[in-house]
Amino acid sequence: MEKYAHNHLLFLHDLTVPFENNISERDLRKAKNRQKMAGGFRKESGHRMYCSILTVIETLKRRDTGILENIRQLFMGTPAIF
Repeated sequence: MEKYAHNHLLFLHDLTVPFENNISERDLRKAKNRQKMAGGFRKESGHRMYCSILTVIETLKRRDTGILENIRQLFMGTPAIF
């Protein structure tokens, strides 16, 4: 801990660094809530499709781009964010 104390406390010096690492936990919570509310997914393909769509939407949110415009471009065959 002493060796990497600067890394662990970087959020104190650089205000752009978040003080928690809950991004992945928040993303998993969406899938878990979907699983609990709907009683799970009927097929593995539905689960994969849901995760793929959620991944694209969350990536667009993090990049602060237009979600609907980029999804429209994806359906038209234009790679929007990749």
